[in-house]
Amino acid sequence: MMIYIYGGVASGKSEYAEELISKSFERKIYLATMENNGDFAKKRIQKHLLQRASKNFITVEEPRYISNININSDDNILLEDLTNLLSNNIFDKNGLKYGPIEITGEVFSDIIELEKKCNSLFIVGNDIFSTKRNQSKELDIFIDCLFSLHQKITDNADRVVEVIYGLPYNRK
Repeated sequence: MMIYIYGGVASGKSEYAEELISKSFERKIYLATMENNGDFAKKRIQKHLLQRASKNFITVEEPRYISNININSDDNILLEDLTNLLSNNIFDKNGLKYGPIEITGEVFSDIIELEKKCNSLFIVGNDIFSTKRNQSKELDIFIDCLFSLHQKITDNADRVVEVIYGLPYNRK
C-alpha cells in the first residue's frame, strides 16, 4: 500500500503523515532523506528527532539509495521527503548531474521497490508547482523532474492526500 501526502511549506503535511501512520501501525520506520551535513542540517534534524521522540519511530537516515535499506515485509515506512530525495540524487556539489530525467526514473523505481518490500509506504512531498519559473535552468529542470515524479507516484498510490493549512483533502 502506498499513500502520498503532499502540500506547501509549513502546511502540516508531515504532522498529518506522522499521525496517519501512527494511528494505523505500531511498527513504523521514519526514512529521513535530509543530508546530514552542515550546522543548519544538524540542527533541523535534531529538531525533527525531538518532535517525533514520543511517536516510537525507528529512524533510518538515507539521503539517496532508499531501495538499499534493510526492512521487513511487516514494516511501515514514512518517507520524509520526496523533494529532498530527488534533490540529493540529481544535484551534487558541482550542480545538476548529467541525466536528471533518467535519475528521476531511477528514484521512482527505488520507491516502487521499497513499496514491494514493506507493508505500507507513506510518502511526504512538497507542492512547489507554483514556484516561479525561469529563475534558473537548473531550477526549471528540477521542478520538471519533481512534477514527473509527483505524477508517477500519484498514478501508483492507493491514496493521495493534499494538506492545506493543516486540513487533509483526499485527491485519490
